[in-house]
Amino acid sequence: MVHEDGAQLNAEVSLNSPETILWEVDVQADFMLPGGKLYVLGAEEIVVNVSTLVDIAREGRAFLVSSADAHDPDDPELRHWPPHCLKGTSGADLLNEACASPRLIVPNQKGFALPQDVRTYRQVTLEKNTLDVFNNPNTDVLLNSIVTASLSAFGVGPQFFVFGVATEYCVRSTVEGLLRRGHLVAIVTDAVRPINQEKGQQVLDSLRFEGARLTATRETLALVGGAS
Repeated sequence: MVHEDGAQLNAEVSLNSPETILWEVDVQADFMLPGGKLYVLGAEEIVVNVSTLVDIAREGRAFLVSSADAHDPDDPELRHWPPHCLKGTSGADLLNEACASPRLIVPNQKGFALPQDVRTYRQVTLEKNTLDVFNNPNTDVLLNSIVTASLSAFGVGPQFFVFGVATEYCVRSTVEGLLRRGHLVAIVTDAVRPINQEKGQQVLDSLRFEGARLTATRETLALVGGAS
């Protein structure tokens, strides 16, 4: 299998905390940085916590799944939102603080061949052109692979820790998708940011009622033995 810089990978990443899966939502320049095409006000304030969480993956202590908008100019979603995260533009790039290496990028297309063991990578990025990452036909394939590997090797299913932007849109969609599939989900509340503060809090309260747990970066670190 080939990762984003074209190099072949052979060594399997050893995970000390197989029950912990980080799930990062749309930490891209157009959303996160002032001047971005669809900037979420204050999003840059969570970058430190995002980077702290991604450090867990960089160090091989948990696996990182991320989503990333990858739009064509004629995507239906862009009828309702300003053009953003267009393929090939810098606005579509994940922030450096949101990336672990080696990283596999999974396109939003049928027939993509996932590696037999995705844990060969520290991060897998799922491209999407709607609010819902599960509209990428490879998302459920990847998710099933992660869960099967965890159950097979360790006898326990994973818990997903979700963070990123925006709380009331793509974060919400990701959490609801995971909950519908019967997974344990925690939202890292100091590493998410809403477009509207009141609406964002309502969404967090609603997701907690639906079964998600609310947590913080420090608690997540403690779970994998990385609290300072």
